[in-house]
Amino acid sequence: MVAALTIPTVITNYKKSQIEARLKKLYTVMNQAVLLSKAHDTWTEPSNDALNNQDAMVTWLNSALIPYLNGVEFPADFTHPNNSLNTLYKKMVLNDGTLCFLHPWRQIHVYCDINGIKGPNKTGNDIFYFFLDYDTSTSAMRGQGMANFYPAGYFRTANEDGSTTEGYVYNDRDKMIENCQSKDMNAGSSNNTCALLIMYDGWQIKDDYPVRL
Repeated sequence: MVAALTIPTVITNYKKSQIEARLKKLYTVMNQAVLLSKAHDTWTEPSNDALNNQDAMVTWLNSALIPYLNGVEFPADFTHPNNSLNTLYKKMVLNDGTLCFLHPWRQIHVYCDINGIKGPNKTGNDIFYFFLDYDTSTSAMRGQGMANFYPAGYFRTANEDGSTTEGYVYNDRDKMIENCQSKDMNAGSSNNTCALLIMYDGWQIKDDYPVRL
């Protein structure tokens, strides 16, 4: 009886520790690469094409970021089990097996599967949403003051009348919890503030984390 009650808790705590460690490592590695790029004067303002075109984005990344990330690949023929990640996103594999899917806009939108194609392939479990900003002033203007690579705090929700509600949840933990949801992405529009919540809580998954692990 004791074992039956204890083992699930041990498994959950192990999953939590793995997620916490992988997310913090990803955040650190990416921002260290940006800092190295800045030190070598290769973190330059991207062209307008890089804000709208995947190939131009990759060209910019290959000079501004990739040289400072060891063993990064852009596989052309890779298919992720979560099909919504296979359409609008450029695939990038880090040397520890983390899969990142990138899409250019005002900044690069990045979904990262922190354990590769290994399940469950769900947001809030192993898939998390980040922004890669070219200029930290972009994030600072929203009251974040974060590094160039940081967890997304954006949400967009479809209303019954067909309209959408969108905004940012930085510094509002209740809103982070509300918009940390485990569901498939829909062209990048699903609410995935889970990484931000974990970071906000000191890279810890608290007892009120809203996604079942």
